[in-house]
Amino acid sequence: MGTLLSILTIAASAVIVVVDPTSMWVFYALGVILVSHLLAWLMRAAPGWFMAATLLGWSSVMIATPLALTQTQLNGLARLVRRQREGWEAAQATLDFFEPLVPYATPLLLAVTLYFVVMAVLALRGAREGASAYMLQASDHLAHACTVVGKAAAFLFVPMMLIILYDVFQRKYLGYNPDFTTTDWYKMFTSTRLQEMEWHLHSVLFLLALGYGYVKDSHVRIELVRDTLRPRTRAWVELFGALLFLVPYCYVVIEYGTENALRAFNIGEGSDALTGLPHRFIIKGMLPVGFVFVALAGLSAALKCLVYLFGPSSLRAASGQYAGDHPPTQPADA
Repeated sequence: MGTLLSILTIAASAVIVVVDPTSMWVFYALGVILVSHLLAWLMRAAPGWFMAATLLGWSSVMIATPLALTQTQLNGLARLVRRQREGWEAAQATLDFFEPLVPYATPLLLAVTLYFVVMAVLALRGAREGASAYMLQASDHLAHACTVVGKAAAFLFVPMMLIILYDVFQRKYLGYNPDFTTTDWYKMFTSTRLQEMEWHLHSVLFLLALGYGYVKDSHVRIELVRDTLRPRTRAWVELFGALLFLVPYCYVVIEYGTENALRAFNIGEGSDALTGLPHRFIIKGMLPVGFVFVALAGLSAALKCLVYLFGPSSLRAASGQYAGDHPPTQPADA
């Protein structure tokens, strides 16, 4: 039951990001996130699901416009309202909705952040297997989720190659039969559509495999520097890099990527080419989805580094991947 409540927290997090920010659904979803996450802790949700719900629940609240609106953004919104000649009543209603929230935006965000931090600490303190083993399980579960998604995305390579082969064959065939361009089949599968589908599939494959690459420690590193560091130093660098750079960067990409995808959906954006693919919001929406798994992979790495640095020595071997224990030659530990 606790795991189901964590899944409910993640679902409500998605709702709070994609719905109209002036809708009361934002506040309904916020209530669901807070209550379900609290119950998930009380009912001892699976470590991986609970940690994912913690990160995604917090991120979605930070993205929610009514709670994250600043005075500068409110003033900009007011200027837009004054410039409008039509539909200003609806715009003024939106402004009236936002304005009372501005003085409380920062305290609310701080309170929600503190709430999720306290929930995570309580989950660690109350873990039957101990805090270190709990973090290690959570890390393994998050890594497994990224691995499953990455491996599933890898199969997109097959349709991508088939489309490329057909595109090449169709171009060659047009040299023998130019009248083929008048057929309904060619109008449905124009070269422009085929090429756009190729890079769409390649983009999705790349984005969904980013987290998988991180949990497998296969991304490019500056080995010339890293291999000279002690394992504990590597773990500290990985920990600070994940918490201070990777996860915040993912948050920024998720926030603005979601906004960009929703804008494309609202205006019905399609390809710039007349014969290109419609529904551009689908491929744009894959950008924040991909970086969700990168953020989860970063959290997985951070948890393993914490266990390596502060956990018992018996768990160090299972948590030392990001400390660089696997190279054939390594410096002595501190």
